[in-house]
Amino acid sequence: MKIFLAIIFVMSANAFALEVDEKLTVRIIRTSETRKTIMINRGTEDGLVEGDHAKFVVTSGIVARAVCVQVSPSRSVWSVYRLVNADFMINDSVMSIKITPPVKMTKDETKALVEEDTPSVASGDPMQLGIPLAEGASDLPENLGSDAEGFDRSRVEVLGPVIITDKDVEIFGMVNISGLSAKTQKDSGTDAFNSSQSYHHIGLGGELYPLKEREWYSNLSLVGNLNLMRLNNQVYNGSTSSNEITEFSFGANWHPTKLPSTTLDFIPYFHFSFNLGSIQSSYTSGTEGGGATNELSANGGTQGFSLGFGYKYYSADGLGVRVLLDYYSRTETYDADDQTNKFNKIVSGPRFMIGLGKRF
Repeated sequence: MKIFLAIIFVMSANAFALEVDEKLTVRIIRTSETRKTIMINRGTEDGLVEGDHAKFVVTSGIVARAVCVQVSPSRSVWSVYRLVNADFMINDSVMSIKITPPVKMTKDETKALVEEDTPSVASGDPMQLGIPLAEGASDLPENLGSDAEGFDRSRVEVLGPVIITDKDVEIFGMVNISGLSAKTQKDSGTDAFNSSQSYHHIGLGGELYPLKEREWYSNLSLVGNLNLMRLNNQVYNGSTSSNEITEFSFGANWHPTKLPSTTLDFIPYFHFSFNLGSIQSSYTSGTEGGGATNELSANGGTQGFSLGFGYKYYSADGLGVRVLLDYYSRTETYDADDQTNKFNKIVSGPRFMIGLGKRF
């Protein structure tokens, strides 16, 4: 009975299969990083069957030739054996496919130019058709999620990661280890005090990436951070100072050479952001107080900017690490203290930060 049902299923699938030269408009759902394995939004419901060969075509010409290696009712996975224009093999790209006779490829480039569409066998696994797939052509990833429902991953060798344009939101944490210089000056008078100032801070941020890869903004992302910073100092005579800063930053990252959806590779990026926040600064005297403890404190606001360069690295499931080397500048403007003095303070210098993130 099971054999009979299987025969009926195969016969019905072939009955609705697309004929040679028939065309179908498709949208690419997922691609591997090499663009050699793709998933499209068409399946058996649209007449596609395993073993179909097709040209992928846009208005300007042919993009690729591929063979269907797995198919479900509304999805199909294709292995590319001739990639003409990789720029079009991206997520959300819309194009036409034209069913063609199976192609028997040869590694001899001179022979490959002759009778390219000569039929060999009707259908089957590309590994058994004599088709030498391009390097990386069988890199269907393990983590295709709900898009891959119904596919047998064991039939496709896993060689590489996918791009992760569907994971367009990232949450990350940063740790800052920096050496800065500080200059403090009263709003009246010419006295100025210079010193070094090093501190640690913890930041929690989010980054929003574009879903489309062919737009002018595809290499840009929007980023925001909440930074909590605290500095405690004690000098030789026992006097102490404390600065507590809460800072919000808003800016953008630009990825000039690689799309931010790339996985298992280092992605260089430039960073720029504006910073706004509040600060509470306090001082407690030491031995210089002559036995009496003097305490002073002031509240104020901060504003500044950050400009830097760094690298990101993501796994196929969206786990990432990033480093950033930037030039940071912050102006602190204090309200009047107990002696009605107002102060302005500028903190600036290089910082090196490292962080971990997760894309969703």
